[in-house]
Amino acid sequence: MKKILFLYGIMMLKLAAPAGATPILNADWTVNLAIPEGSPVGITTAQTFGNLPGSPITGVSVDLNIGGGYNGGLFGYLVLQDANGNVATEILLNHVGTTPSNPLGSSGSGFNVTLTDSGTVNGDIHGATGIPTGLWQPDSANTLANTFDGLTANGTWTLFLVDLYGGGGTSTLNSWGLDVNVPDRMQTGLMLGMSGFLILVFEKIIRSRREKLQALESI
Repeated sequence: MKKILFLYGIMMLKLAAPAGATPILNADWTVNLAIPEGSPVGITTAQTFGNLPGSPITGVSVDLNIGGGYNGGLFGYLVLQDANGNVATEILLNHVGTTPSNPLGSSGSGFNVTLTDSGTVNGDIHGATGIPTGLWQPDSANTLANTFDGLTANGTWTLFLVDLYGGGGTSTLNSWGLDVNVPDRMQTGLMLGMSGFLILVFEKIIRSRREKLQALESI
C-alpha cells in the first residue's frame, strides 16, 4: 500500500507542475474611436461575457492599435468587473516616454502593440520611441498576472483611454483585443481525479488500522 501511495504521490507532483494554458478568449474589436485631444474625459469601450469557462484566469494580454496623435499624451487602463463581483484594474499606458528631462514624452504617432507579461524583449512600453509594434509589457507597477489571475473572465472588460496633451493631433483607437487563458482542462481533470482516488485510499488505510486496533483490544 505504501508503494502505491508513493507512486501516486509522484504522479501528483508531476501533474501539479506548470502546464500549458487553454485559451478561452482571443478576439479583437474594431471601434475607430477618436480620443479627445487635451481632454480628461477620454473614451471607454467595453465587452461583456457570460458564457466563457469559469476556470480562474492564468494569463491576459491586450492588443492596442492606435493611429495618429501624440503618444506621450496617452494614459489608459483596463478594468475587469468579473461575474463574482471582483474588480481589478491594470494601467496599460502612462504617458509613453516621459522623463524628468522630457516631460512631454514620446512624439511618436500611434502604435500597434500587444501588452503582455512575456514582452520582456522590448520591455516596458513606457520606454518606447517612434511608432512601437510587437510585444511590450504594460506601463504599470503590477503585472497583468498579478492583477487578473485567479478571477473569472466572465464579466465586463472596460478599456479607458485619455489624451491629456493638446496640440499633438488626435489619436484614434482603431481596434483593441483580449487574449485570456485558463489552466489546461485535461490536467485539471486529472488532478481532481487523482485527488479523489488518494482520499479513498487513505480512508481505506484508516479503516483497516481502526479494525486492527479494535481486534487487538477485544483479545
